[in-house]
Amino acid sequence: MKAKILVAGILDTKGEEIKYLAQQVAAAGGVPTILELSVGKEVGWADIGLSEILSGIEKKPEDVYKVDRYQASTWVTEGAIKYVNRLVNQGEVDGIIVCGGSMGASIGTAIMQSMPIGIPKLMVTTMTSGDVRPYVGTKDICMMYPIAEAGINTLTKRILTNAAGAIVGMANSPKIDTQNDKPMIGCMMFGVTTPCVLRASKFMEEQGYEVMVNHAIGSGGMSMEQLIDDGFIKGILDITTHEIADEMLGGVLSAGPNRLTAASRKGIPQVIAPGGLDLINFGPKNTIPEHYMNQIHLPGRSIYEHNPNVTCIGILPEEAYRIAENMAKKLNEATGPAVICVPMRGWGACDLKIPDKNLGWAGPSAGPTWIADPDKPEWSLRSKRFIDGLKDYLNLDKPNIELLIVDKHMNEPEFSDLMSGILSDMLNGKWEKNSRSDLAYVQSV
Repeated sequence: MKAKILVAGILDTKGEEIKYLAQQVAAAGGVPTILELSVGKEVGWADIGLSEILSGIEKKPEDVYKVDRYQASTWVTEGAIKYVNRLVNQGEVDGIIVCGGSMGASIGTAIMQSMPIGIPKLMVTTMTSGDVRPYVGTKDICMMYPIAEAGINTLTKRILTNAAGAIVGMANSPKIDTQNDKPMIGCMMFGVTTPCVLRASKFMEEQGYEVMVNHAIGSGGMSMEQLIDDGFIKGILDITTHEIADEMLGGVLSAGPNRLTAASRKGIPQVIAPGGLDLINFGPKNTIPEHYMNQIHLPGRSIYEHNPNVTCIGILPEEAYRIAENMAKKLNEATGPAVICVPMRGWGACDLKIPDKNLGWAGPSAGPTWIADPDKPEWSLRSKRFIDGLKDYLNLDKPNIELLIVDKHMNEPEFSDLMSGILSDMLNGKWEKNSRSDLAYVQSV
């Protein structure tokens, strides 16, 4: 059976391009259906016209023409999302391709973001050359740069033909055998927590689970939250939570204010650690805000230049307390088992007292974000204040919530084994509070 492809765009300005794209989708072996997203006027020749899209939200094209383009695009987007997802639920969509400028990309990718993961989605737009995060969001959207903004010529014909071949090819890709699929576990990783994550992932795979490891760079955390909400993830090793620090303290790798909420909302088992939370992430060194640069003399506020394009700065102990408050309030909403494990000897490769290549820092001195607790120098002062915040705000009276103080570094094997072992017990219905109290390096609060 030929793949059914939605070919969409703002037809009153990109009509010829969309017609050609649909023609090439057919030439590539697909069955195109032209979907109109116009905000200026209805063209009258689309397979699914503007009137049909707007009727689902009780609007007419005349309503769109009377308002500014922002409101017009909002209504067209709302109507198109509703219409397209009805087609998806009816099995009438095997893929979608949209061609457009900034307005077309905004409407088109909003539709794509509303569609299930796995349905091929291709956005052809010059906006691909800039920041594409708002367009991609948390979904599997492909973006292609068309060189030209408009027009049918030798160059654009080649590009649009390639795009048509791409979407039909994706829609006709081999079917996947899902009969033997294993339950999927989520895991968050950053370079500074790699040893911990890789060891924990291997353990979970040996226990019969698939592991989805997302890169904790903002979009990775957003995607993980979405995957949990969509029901793909059955339990999570939330080892690397530094995106929360970036959200609260102005870093560039924020996953938004809803990070660390989906697992609690869905009631799936979660084991959490402050991986990488010793760092706020920025671009090149000259992009670090001045107020942070003025504080680099403070203990813990030192700079770590990871590469020419990534520079990190340490968080202060009092900021760790505030982050703990934020995380605790979110975890208090958990309806499933939730354990937060705090490694007192450091939260990642940059945060350790003595250089240790196996833990991620070769030296020659202590890690750049390390700050010792004066009362217990082998422990981090940042960890101590983080624990203080959790004790003050985490509802430890709830039977499903536990706080573990762990006398290990984040990247030591024992810490990784602790987290993965707890999650395994949760998934098998064996977890109980204080079940790890027999370990000399673990204290349950």
